[in-house]
Amino acid sequence: MATLLNELRAMGCNIDEALERFLDNEQFYVECLEKFLDDAVFTHLETSLSNSKVEESFQNAHNLKGVCANLGLTPMYTIIYDMVEDLRVGKMPENAMDRFHQIQKLRDEIKQLL
Repeated sequence: MATLLNELRAMGCNIDEALERFLDNEQFYVECLEKFLDDAVFTHLETSLSNSKVEESFQNAHNLKGVCANLGLTPMYTIIYDMVEDLRVGKMPENAMDRFHQIQKLRDEIKQLL
């Protein structure tokens, strides 16, 4: 488990701060991380972005942003933050799918570490 957490740190994730939120329970953190990486919010966000549904995309992206923040997934959070801010004002980002694919790539990289 220490290897996983160190590899996440090396990716730029703020694991130490996240673990504080999980009362330093590494096992619980990893369980939540695994569930998050398989969450349907990724599919819902991809669908809403593909269909240019701004409000639905905002809700999905906002949910994703919050969990990324709580899990300390800073690289993913940084990408989703900008998307959320564009969507918040009712604007579908031109590069929304590119950003989503970056998020998917990070998700896949983290899944490979598990």
